[in-house]
Amino acid sequence: MRVRLPREDATRALDLEDYVFGVLAAEGSVETEPEALKALAVAARTYALRNLGRHARDQYDLCDSTHCQRFAPVRDEGRRPEFYELARRAVSETRGEVLRDASGGVAECYFSASCGGATADASLLWGGANAPAHLKGVRDEFCETEAWTDRIAAARLRQALAADPRSDVGARLDSVRVLRRDRTGRAELLEVSGERRRRLRGWDFKIIVGRTLGWDVLKSSRFEVARSGADFVFHGRGFGHGLGLCQSGARRMAQRGASYRQILDKYLPGLRVADWDQRIADSTHVDAQRLRAFAPSRETEFHAGVQRREEAHFSTVAYSASGDRQSAIRSEHFRMSYPARFARREAEGVLGALEAARADAARRLEEAGLGARMPAVVAVFVHETAGEFAGATGQPVWAAAATRGARIDLQPFDVLRRRGVLTTSARHEVAHVALEAAGGGRSPRWLVEGLAVHFAGEGRLYARTPSKGARPVEEIERGLQGTASESEMRALYAAAYREVLSVIRREGEPAAWRRAAR
Repeated sequence: MRVRLPREDATRALDLEDYVFGVLAAEGSVETEPEALKALAVAARTYALRNLGRHARDQYDLCDSTHCQRFAPVRDEGRRPEFYELARRAVSETRGEVLRDASGGVAECYFSASCGGATADASLLWGGANAPAHLKGVRDEFCETEAWTDRIAAARLRQALAADPRSDVGARLDSVRVLRRDRTGRAELLEVSGERRRRLRGWDFKIIVGRTLGWDVLKSSRFEVARSGADFVFHGRGFGHGLGLCQSGARRMAQRGASYRQILDKYLPGLRVADWDQRIADSTHVDAQRLRAFAPSRETEFHAGVQRREEAHFSTVAYSASGDRQSAIRSEHFRMSYPARFARREAEGVLGALEAARADAARRLEEAGLGARMPAVVAVFVHETAGEFAGATGQPVWAAAATRGARIDLQPFDVLRRRGVLTTSARHEVAHVALEAAGGGRSPRWLVEGLAVHFAGEGRLYARTPSKGARPVEEIERGLQGTASESEMRALYAAAYREVLSVIRREGEPAAWRRAAR
């Protein structure tokens, strides 16, 4: 596998077991219990094989940060001989072992430093209801993490929140309130108020603050918050997302005599530890030929029926590191990375729909008298699972896609096809690319979303959405900027579409595009 090391400005080719050793060196560096370290080795190996090719578009498999797994290249084992000997033994004694799910494939697997007393439910943490059973969360009587307190000046917190439109409350910050907690005690829904009021998921709040103020601030989304003069004071427990294996609890279990298999069964119930062998290779979508380099011993086809544009001039991109986990293909204006379990012709069909939508959007911009130039090439990343899409984009699992700048993230093809929105989602996101190019990202959200619904041909879908009566555009805008349920967000999109349709009927479609470009 190929791992990107930004500090060295290099990409390193590694054997799987050497990679797992590097993850233990980074993630388990304070561990002293052999069985806890072995549990971490199995979890890290499972994650690596499940996510091979995650960075295929960049021509490597995994990065060395928490976006994938922290990885530390070890150059001097003599510096801490006892720990490195322990880590080597943990890797060697679990060599080739992974966690296997009910279907026989490599399981979706996560770990964190400390859960704070209960591991997280992925469906509540990231939104939606599609988390596998082993990621629904368990009570953790073994986690002994200490409570933490962060005092953040209101002005500093406001600046951090202003960096993201989901939490930007304007020139002042008056209050931060936890509106709802999930059953694991984490803040599920928050409201921040100032000049404007925003609602967002607790995990999104933690990420937005951490991105600006540092990841040691707000260590988890399991916290209480209160105003104290010019500061906001957060009291919490846990460190990290809290999903899956809790390293703090694993250490205590090991101290009490539990084996690494018992530890894994506690935190990831229903999964089985199994050797990475041909049976697992046959039940996953990783290229079996590539796996010979990793294994200790060693495509269902879909078609969306999207018409292919012959003038797109499709050509595959040979990524030496991507293998069959993620395949890559490109056309004149789009570069797509997609799970190899999908047939190439389906990816070509979506690519054709994207090219057709781009040509249509460019024509409409021209008719509106807008000289905006769309990006020469747009990167399209199709995710393996709905959970991975939610984790990478910060969107709820029911969202079809997300666009930022010259990058479009899509749910898996089969998820979009099952919902009947594969083609329309592609067109909707191209509209976002065009409107961002025209308006510089400053256009009102209600106008952008309503126009994207119109452009994508989703009007009939939203016309069937029950109306809650006429809504002022200010109310629609506030709703779209916050965090709403799937049904409420659908109602907001429908309301935005009706407003845009009203503009089009009064003034013509070019006028709506010009409005969005102001």
